[in-house]
Amino acid sequence: MSKVTTPVHNLIAHFLAENGYEKTLREFQSEHGQPIDQVKVGDESLTDIISDRINFNQLAPSLENLDIGNRRLSFSGSGYLKSVSKDQLQNWVTPFPHLAKELVDIDGMVISTSYLDGCVYFSTNNSQIYIVDDKHVVYRSKFPVVIKKIIPIKQDQLLLVGMSGMFYLYFKQNERWQTVVEFPVHKRLIIDAKHVRFNDCDYIVTLGWDFYLKVIKLEAENKFTIVSEFKLNQQGTCFDLINHNNQLLIVVGKLDNTLLDVFELQENKLELLFKISLNDAEFSASEFSPRYITIQHFGSSVPLIAVATSHEPYMRLIVVTLDMIEGQEHEIKRNQIVKNLNTMSPQDKFSQPIIAWRLPKHVNGADVTIEATKSSGIWIMGDDGVIRGIDLVDDKVVVELKDVHQGKIKDFL
Repeated sequence: MSKVTTPVHNLIAHFLAENGYEKTLREFQSEHGQPIDQVKVGDESLTDIISDRINFNQLAPSLENLDIGNRRLSFSGSGYLKSVSKDQLQNWVTPFPHLAKELVDIDGMVISTSYLDGCVYFSTNNSQIYIVDDKHVVYRSKFPVVIKKIIPIKQDQLLLVGMSGMFYLYFKQNERWQTVVEFPVHKRLIIDAKHVRFNDCDYIVTLGWDFYLKVIKLEAENKFTIVSEFKLNQQGTCFDLINHNNQLLIVVGKLDNTLLDVFELQENKLELLFKISLNDAEFSASEFSPRYITIQHFGSSVPLIAVATSHEPYMRLIVVTLDMIEGQEHEIKRNQIVKNLNTMSPQDKFSQPIIAWRLPKHVNGADVTIEATKSSGIWIMGDDGVIRGIDLVDDKVVVELKDVHQGKIKDFL
């Protein structure tokens, strides 16, 4: 028998210690031949995992062909997921961008890019920020700190998110940009930040190395206010957000955890609604983490979450549904995986994968078709400089753009 300590050993040891089986725990460790950390795996104990699976198996038969409003959902086997796949996915469509053109020569490695009203915004690892219009640099500045995220709020309002955890609000006055507000957000490095317009207000959502997920409001008088914050029990790795049915939903991935946390901003407070499992086959104990999340949603359809994983040597792509079927608070939603694919995009433990949904074909109101509101694939930006296109119907790589970059792709618009 192998003496390697696995998450299963940790779960059993935690269960024995928590329930006072000290003698049994000593015997267990003695037969194993080495001490065992008495810890949960992720944020779940052995009792949580087994209870969750028992409850799921008991509820599954009663959920077959469940009527919710005017939708009839089949939870029998993979019926529900097949219906989502059929109704919301289509084959890779042409034409698509395939010719690379150099926009502008940037001094330094690009860390963050954004786009607004015909301008592209860049921040680099040598603390430079650039604003590019067409093929011309219209603004360039050296900043005191490295900018982790560059977010244009308006044409004359720019938010710079410092690597150190600070916000810097830039304003354009008389063709010159200047800092008007500095605001400390996190005590440690910021992992990511995103801007959203919700209920006619500007919000910035941030995830930091201090384990905090925060929602910050930009007031009319250019003042920042932390509306709500939530301390995660594990280090966050990535997040995305969506305004769905007038609900501000935030989906968070965490290190060494195959559960996505789904939060809602309710009355200016972050509430954990439920978790989505990325690994139905092996409970929640696994050796991969979500590293990048992006959500796509059309009209009344079910939002789809695409997740880039930490799998080696090739990244995997997992697509799950963000279905707002009401259930018990903090429950784990399983059987949500629409796709689980090998992208053939090489990576290692230091990789920071980037993925993006293909944009829908632009159509005028009179020409809107069902196909125009279906997801037609996902772009994968590789460490090898190759941009790959994934067909979510045929489950394979159908496009490889190789003559783009010589090394890792750092960002994508």
